[in-house]
Amino acid sequence: MAPGYDTLELCLLKSQCKGVTFLTEIPKFLTRLTMQGTSEFGPFISGKLGSLEVSISENRVKIKNSSLCKYYLGNSFQTLSRENAKSAVEKISDDIHLPFQIAEVTKIHLAQNFTMQFDERLYYKYLGQAQYYKRLEQENGLYYNNPKKQLVFYGKLREQKAKKEPIPEYYKNSYLLRLEGRLNKRVSQQMNQPSITGKMLYDESFYGDLIKSYKKEYMSISKIALKIDKMKPTGSIKELIENFAHHTIMEIGQPNVLGLIKEWQSKSHIDKHQAHKLRKGIIELCSITNSEELRNELIDELDKKIIEACQCW
Repeated sequence: MAPGYDTLELCLLKSQCKGVTFLTEIPKFLTRLTMQGTSEFGPFISGKLGSLEVSISENRVKIKNSSLCKYYLGNSFQTLSRENAKSAVEKISDDIHLPFQIAEVTKIHLAQNFTMQFDERLYYKYLGQAQYYKRLEQENGLYYNNPKKQLVFYGKLREQKAKKEPIPEYYKNSYLLRLEGRLNKRVSQQMNQPSITGKMLYDESFYGDLIKSYKKEYMSISKIALKIDKMKPTGSIKELIENFAHHTIMEIGQPNVLGLIKEWQSKSHIDKHQAHKLRKGIIELCSITNSEELRNELIDELDKKIIEACQCW
């Protein structure tokens, strides 16, 4: 199954709905109201449309940071297929009496659950740095952050238990690793589109581009080989030293070594140029090569599952 939609944000402007007075007409369609007041931008009303967070002002109606999957399917354990996305956007439009097919999409989270052979946390140490991202391992998962987007790995069953939400019987004895690709800001710019509308979520070409981006971002992460018994045989002293350096860095932890380089730079022991060269060298040294001897079975498993999920696109 291909990755599907989870969290989205959609914004519909007054100029797109001529003749509709948002603040007086739209609140009556909400499931319940949660807040009413005035901000620096004028009066507003916030509320719920089922599980969706809705914010209404004089000039716009916004679905805020909400799981479209939970709204349409009743839970966020699953993800929303392209076909179901069409039905979900139509349901929002019918429920709130506004054409959300033409609303601007300002946030997209694409996700998939992968049933793994082992506890999901065992895989994190083999996922190294990624260009343009800051790697951050937390108690609840592994985050790759930058100002506009994120890649997040976490245990979906662990999250369900923490939130005291039901776990489908089929998955109760499984290890479920979830990977979310989150486009949080400037989504149209990131997807090379002049704008992205609600109806584009179920456009086959656009959906295919999202899947390709999801796979590309995952593949950009440097993968780490750790076991010394997988070391490639060599008669070269230079290559042997590099192989042992690689093994040592992996034992210490790539993030810890890169953190040490950052500390050296902050203490002015090395300059910016030297720090850049060292970081680049460490990442290159730790990356898995095409050689089968340096492959890692856990990364092989994860690579295979993600490639298979995205292969039709």
